[in-house]
Amino acid sequence: MSRPVPRLSSLFDRGAFTMNLSTRFAIAVTVAMALSGLIAGTVVNRVITQSAISNAAAATAIVMDGLLLPIAREMEETKTLPINPSEALRDLLSRGALGGRIHSIKLWRPDGVVAYSHDPSLIGRKFPLFDALERSLRGELVAEIEELDHEESAYERRLGVPLLEVYTPIRDPWTGRVLGVAEFYENASGLRETLRQATLLVIAITIGATLLIGTTLFGIVHQASRTIERQRHDLRARTDEAERVSEVNRELRLRVQRAASRGLALNERHVRQLSADLHDGPAQLIGFAALRISSLKDVPPAWEAECTTIKQTLDEAMREIRAICSGMSLPEIGGLDLGAVIRKAAQAHERRTDTRVSIEIGEIDGFVAPSMKYCAYRFVQEGLNNAYRHAEGRDQSIECGTRDGELFILLRNGPAVCPCLDEDKRPLGLIGLRERVEVLGGTFGFSARQDAPVEMWMALPFGTGELDD
Repeated sequence: MSRPVPRLSSLFDRGAFTMNLSTRFAIAVTVAMALSGLIAGTVVNRVITQSAISNAAAATAIVMDGLLLPIAREMEETKTLPINPSEALRDLLSRGALGGRIHSIKLWRPDGVVAYSHDPSLIGRKFPLFDALERSLRGELVAEIEELDHEESAYERRLGVPLLEVYTPIRDPWTGRVLGVAEFYENASGLRETLRQATLLVIAITIGATLLIGTTLFGIVHQASRTIERQRHDLRARTDEAERVSEVNRELRLRVQRAASRGLALNERHVRQLSADLHDGPAQLIGFAALRISSLKDVPPAWEAECTTIKQTLDEAMREIRAICSGMSLPEIGGLDLGAVIRKAAQAHERRTDTRVSIEIGEIDGFVAPSMKYCAYRFVQEGLNNAYRHAEGRDQSIECGTRDGELFILLRNGPAVCPCLDEDKRPLGLIGLRERVEVLGGTFGFSARQDAPVEMWMALPFGTGELDD
């Protein structure tokens, strides 16, 4: 089975992602500056070439204009050049300052007829007006290098040398009217060499400037890239160290929570044992003493009042011990689910106070450890006791479920006017509840405002105390 071929774009993306900043900048700036240098060099070279051609053509055209003006006047009168002017023109171009520079010349009438040419077969013939000739008839100086693509340029093409083709208008110096057009071909060997040297100079300057700018920018970016890489390495090391410390702290926090959870469970067992000891020890002795006093007969009249007082005191002590035992001991709830635990606490409160409690148990999405059950039982027990004591048990309700991934229990009752409305006068039971909840890694809240329902809630993370014995 053939392996899939990765796409080129994905390979490029991975390669670009692994390159550092200076390498990416070097590639980008090389491409950008190469294109910029190519465009700038092309434009500058074209401007220089056009300027050199125009200057060379203008210099020759000035000389030619002075020489050809008399001949152009005669051409206008006779339509073609007579023999004497033609020979004079041929002799003028073969000697003197223009000798050897001008290889060919044509004189055009405004109607497109060739009045004179080195090629006698062209004299008197009429050709369609082309762009360069039309522009020159309008008074422009037109110059081109080796644009010998017209029918009448066959003679010049056979010369085999680089030529500067110039079209210059011949004007009447008094009226400015164009009398005709002189088309001449100048030897462009020197001009071509000059343009070649200018092109090489433009290329050298462009490459040099590009390298200088690119090297300078690369040096700056490379230094910044090294600084960024060093800082990134330091940041990565610090991040790894922070993650390691965070993991250690998390393990320590879990160990503390597990230890606190086991401590709470152990404390509940000690409390149950203490309650049993109080019931089986001092309570039995007090009950026995009260029974003996009640069974005394033939008590002297002087002692009857004293015996009655002792009997009442022993009975009151018995009631106090039983109340303490009932508050300290918890029913066996380890094997119950959380909903049953909450209902058990609410039902015990209803039997004791003859009030009603509304219970709503939602879905529990997590493991509920025994320590969490003990905490929930104490939370409901203390909250309902406060509701009965300070709000006469009105509008008591309990909501339990999962909120934001945690176990959430909300206890609500009717408005109350009591010292617990002040932050510094809250019952000690609430403070103990807050500590119990926070030891298990949870949060505790209490809200009591004048003429408003009282709310108390707690949230515990699931799985806390899963190592309870």
